[in-house]
Amino acid sequence: MVYNMNWSVIKGGAIVALLLILASCKPQVSDADVKAKVETIVATHPNVVVAVKRGKVTLSGIVGTEEDRRNLTAAAKEADPQNVKEVIDDLTVATLPSDSTHTDAELKNKVDLLTKDFPHVKAEIIDGTIRVSGSVDPNDMEKVKMGFEELNARQLDMSALKINQKKP
Repeated sequence: MVYNMNWSVIKGGAIVALLLILASCKPQVSDADVKAKVETIVATHPNVVVAVKRGKVTLSGIVGTEEDRRNLTAAAKEADPQNVKEVIDDLTVATLPSDSTHTDAELKNKVDLLTKDFPHVKAEIIDGTIRVSGSVDPNDMEKVKMGFEELNARQLDMSALKINQKKP
């Protein structure tokens, strides 16, 4: 049996196959590269942690305002628009109502009770304002934040509290 093939058809098919192979071999940007770009954007917010998995960026931690939250989420997408597929906003805004009736001494007692389980978390109380500093594990962050919010201080400043990086 003899096959008579048209070489122009074979060449055309080979070119199409080669183009498909080349298109699928474009360099992929690693999650680490995307994370580095987003971390550069959020560097002014030390309490924000960036995680990236398959192009999905998760922002977690504490910001001061809703505006910060919105701006960081938008900036994370713009950090690498071609490779950031989605931004998951897991940020917490640390604001409290200003209707506190506790004295500094009362707040200090409550803060001492709250922080005894978190030895790296420190707090200073001045005129009804609690300024939190130190560091906390990511798994404990929500518990610490909620505990301080329940104290109903005049103001709560958690901007100096650092979130420890999760170990891989």
